[in-house]
Amino acid sequence: MVESLKRSREEDETSHKKVVLPTSAILYKEEDFRIIVGTYERLLYGINAFWNADKTQLDLEPIFIIPAHTGCIRTVAIGGHFLASGSSDEIIRLYDIKKRKEYGSLGGHQQGDITDIKFHGKYMLTASDDHSICIWRTKDWEFLKTLKGHKAKVNSIAIHPTGKIALSVSTDRSAILWNLMTAKKASVHKLGREEPMLVLWSPEGDQYAIMFDKTINIYNVSDAKIATTITHSSRLHSMHYYHSDQSRKDYIITGSEDKTICIWDKDQLIKEIKGHQLRVKGLSLVKSEGKDVLVSVASDGVIKCWNLEDTLEGEEGLIGEYNIKSRAICITSHVGFSKIEEPVKEKKTPVKKGKKKAKKEKATVTQ
Repeated sequence: MVESLKRSREEDETSHKKVVLPTSAILYKEEDFRIIVGTYERLLYGINAFWNADKTQLDLEPIFIIPAHTGCIRTVAIGGHFLASGSSDEIIRLYDIKKRKEYGSLGGHQQGDITDIKFHGKYMLTASDDHSICIWRTKDWEFLKTLKGHKAKVNSIAIHPTGKIALSVSTDRSAILWNLMTAKKASVHKLGREEPMLVLWSPEGDQYAIMFDKTINIYNVSDAKIATTITHSSRLHSMHYYHSDQSRKDYIITGSEDKTICIWDKDQLIKEIKGHQLRVKGLSLVKSEGKDVLVSVASDGVIKCWNLEDTLEGEEGLIGEYNIKSRAICITSHVGFSKIEEPVKEKKTPVKKGKKKAKKEKATVTQ
């Protein structure tokens, strides 16, 4: 696998040299968080977000624009300091976003569009049009296993907070629960006539949500029965769980065809956000400077950032925006690496020196 990555870097060196970067001044600024957007034009955008002095507004500036694939970019995901993008060209591109350079590519194990990518700990899961899910080890990017069970395209995968199980939904109208400890299928659930587009675990992992065309079913893990159904008047394109520390509640946030972002408390619509001019294609959440920031992107490439707590309290929540001027498909975000506190390593005091010092001190006291 390492050799494969080296070869891919050499093969793609010429095609990926064209990386558009802003002025050198921007390169040395420490971002508060970064937004990644994949587009129909096969471009991968990196947008750095900086808080102003009083932490009320965000300044968004591009840090990279990469012609990453030969097909439209279907999915992007962050795992540690790695960024992975999946495309209709059947290739997964890997980037080291901390060092800001391409790491390599993975391919050959899935014959179809890469539809979803999820990270958890030391592993990465990728879903494809070819009905399969692949498991990769991020330490050395070794391919470990193919999960087979669906009879059609896998639309979405979600890994449980414990990392022990995962859910996948497919155009075959089913949801499969996978035991990741054994890499085997645990159970299959038929979902009815509608095609499931997206699946998510709740923050606590006691429920999961499946998004259909205009509805979202929320299921209890204990009995796999529907606990709540959210119904929207417009087609849904994106969904995200959000846990509010202030209200201590779990909300579901949706982006839809009617250009709105909706916040739901169970099946009740508690807030509708209007701001985009076209359908909302993707949502991402990031916590920065103690604030919960929702990042949304519309199909016209306009990115907007919202202070969620202010929005829930009825205030104007828009705190920043940027237009990449490309047709956006997917989005993710991550906190700036300079903002992540590294664990402090404890220094061990040599035993021998300690003993000698203790004896010397004892001798002095005796005198």
